[in-house]
Amino acid sequence: MCVKRVWNKHSILKWGVMRRCDRDEARLIAQICKQLNRTEFQVRKLAKKLEDHFGERAARALRLVEEGAVKRCLFKPSGRVIWEVKGRKATYQVMSKTNYCSCDDYYFRVMNSSKQLCYHIIAQRVAAALGRFRDVEYADKDYGKITRKWKKSIR
Repeated sequence: MCVKRVWNKHSILKWGVMRRCDRDEARLIAQICKQLNRTEFQVRKLAKKLEDHFGERAARALRLVEEGAVKRCLFKPSGRVIWEVKGRKATYQVMSKTNYCSCDDYYFRVMNSSKQLCYHIIAQRVAAALGRFRDVEYADKDYGKITRKWKKSIR
């Protein structure tokens, strides 16, 4: 049995006990971001709560948000969205609905189930909740050109 932090409806962090150490990071980040949307906390006030669960990944993610490293690419007229997060080594594609990132950490830690989220996904989710990202619009005809750079890195 392990102890996990959970949110209650009054936004107070309290302890809950879970069986089999089931750490559902994707659900936790969704809850935190939902709370951000409702109460508009500043990043600094939220940092401690994120770091309690996500550790160094939260610190890196919050640094990216503060540096403006998160970009939302909007394709017109289809409305397709791709998120880009500029990490230490490169710019990575993040697909928020599927919790996917094109970084190495995703492949080595998330795919082998040692973690559920890399810090780029955490940065994207927090930036979206706070509205702290850049919007860049592209024509639908440019979609292939924009996504080609990530396709090369998978091969």
